[in-house]
Amino acid sequence: MALTQESLARAARQKAQSARRKVKAAEGELEAANRVLRSAVPRRDVEAIAEAAERTAVAEDEVREAAHELETVSELLAEGTPPSNGGASGEGVRSLLPFLANR
Repeated sequence: MALTQESLARAARQKAQSARRKVKAAEGELEAANRVLRSAVPRRDVEAIAEAAERTAVAEDEVREAAHELETVSELLAEGTPPSNGGASGEGVRSLLPFLANR
């Protein structure tokens, strides 16, 4: 199966959407952890603090996975970028002659 610009763009979009969902999930985990910490720290509630630490670890994993997916998106977009044609339109033989003469 040949990779087309369209298929690369579709894959990049899907990865970007997945990364966005993971960042949103991490945001929710961090908000929950912070709520727990605001009440647990003054009370010195070790169990609640441990729960917040676990939520923070989950958020870190989500962000790490999202970053990995965004790296993949960058690679897909780079692969899908057509090579520079030096400004030639590609329409008609006349536009190709200067480029062919240099080969």
